[in-house]
Amino acid sequence: MNLDFIGRFHPLLVHLPIGILALAAILEYLFPKRTSPAQIQLILLIGAVSSVSAAILGWFLSLSSEYDVDLLNKHKWTGIILSFFTVALWAWKYKGSDFSKFKIISNLLFGSMLLFLVLAGHYGGSLTHGVDFLSIDNLIDTDKTANKLSFVPITATTNGSVYDKLITPILSEKCYNCHNPNKTKGNLKMQTYAALLKGGKTGPAIVAGDALHSELVKRTLLDLDDKKRMPPKGKKQLTSNEITLLKWWINNGASERTSISEAIKNDTIRAFLAGSNARAEPSLGLASIKKADSLVIIKLKERLWEVNSISKGSPYLDINAVSLTSLSNQQLNVLQEIDDNIAWLNLANTQINDQAFKFISQCKNVLKLNLANTSTSNIAVNDLKKMTKLQYLNIIGTRIDDTGLMQLCEMGSLKNIYCWSSKVTPNGVESCKKKYPNVKVDNGDDYILVKK
Repeated sequence: MNLDFIGRFHPLLVHLPIGILALAAILEYLFPKRTSPAQIQLILLIGAVSSVSAAILGWFLSLSSEYDVDLLNKHKWTGIILSFFTVALWAWKYKGSDFSKFKIISNLLFGSMLLFLVLAGHYGGSLTHGVDFLSIDNLIDTDKTANKLSFVPITATTNGSVYDKLITPILSEKCYNCHNPNKTKGNLKMQTYAALLKGGKTGPAIVAGDALHSELVKRTLLDLDDKKRMPPKGKKQLTSNEITLLKWWINNGASERTSISEAIKNDTIRAFLAGSNARAEPSLGLASIKKADSLVIIKLKERLWEVNSISKGSPYLDINAVSLTSLSNQQLNVLQEIDDNIAWLNLANTQINDQAFKFISQCKNVLKLNLANTSTSNIAVNDLKKMTKLQYLNIIGTRIDDTGLMQLCEMGSLKNIYCWSSKVTPNGVESCKKKYPNVKVDNGDDYILVKK
């Protein structure tokens, strides 16, 4: 049997000795009168067997060569030393009747065991989550900022390249956790442009000029249950806009230097920015509510909905149908149990029509709604106007026209409407801008550089 496969049971077993050995120390020093020597011996025996087993499985897993060698060696050897002290402590306690007067030996063994338990756990956590997982920045309580966003909008005047400003943030959020100098799944590192070109076990991650033959794109398009799917099932997935952006970037040469000011002339880039810039809203302004039922969220994910909290600790959700391009009106019913928790709703590129808004309008806390490339028309406008907290609306590629746009601008809450490639005309946009100057109606002109 493949030793690497056996080693994959290491994460399953490794937490058992941590709890068992911690329990032994607690009983030994906090409840000595309530705990018999035989009980301590039994607990230490279980801890010794499980720690040795975890160390063996960890050794097998290390053969996969997917981790930083230096950090891996620290974790491996502290784990082995931990196993040694655990076995030694059990043996000492087992012979305790002969050495009861040498209490200092027992204390030294307990202390050494706990020290290496902490060290092995720390290095293991660093391998899994990154060396900065327990940094000061990550220890800051982000719950206090649950209703605040600090994204900076990107426009035609933004300095920098597409790779630095658009591609890197996507890879950082969705890929770096498993493809970094400390953890290199598939021998692939992604934190530099050179590393992307070099690739991993299956070759280069990107093939300049050919997105569909680039592993970076191919893996994102596989079935969610496919073991080669990236990010794997259970991890935060790329959105349809992000995948489209990656395809565009690769098909256009995957350059590290293409500037924002040059690329922003392209419709693909403008459409991507229409979605990402909407994140720059300064405040959610939503009341405190209960979190959604976790079982409901699990059910949605099983049906291929992307469900994420909009920020750490927030009860409000970002619901995305990126993997549900065949989504129909009837399939929206599964959202009824969490309709109050939905703050961001992305239904772009699905098969919904005007009848769907009888339900969508009942989602009273939606702030962002993406309807791009759906068959939405003016018929849906009356229902949309019932969404009194809606701030951002994407109607790119829909059938809404000038009349519908004017009615939408009447909503007091709307701040941004993106409408190019729809039935809206430039004259309709200008009329809305004059009558409702507080509503930013974007038909793509803001992203076009005019040479003088």
